[in-house]
Amino acid sequence: MKYVDVNEQNEQAIGFYKKFGFSQFGMSLRDSSGREYPILHLSLQKDKNID
Repeated sequence: MKYVDVNEQNEQAIGFYKKFGFSQFGMSLRDSSGREYPILHLSLQKDKNID
């Protein structure tokens, strides 16, 4: 399975990944640097492949 983190405020990026079969499995209130940017954790379904 493949994973990607996307800023919750970046609706265009979220739409892009969902178009290719990613779905949300979690969320963090801060980014990896500790800043207050909500981050969505997305994973690619097993039956999808975008290598």
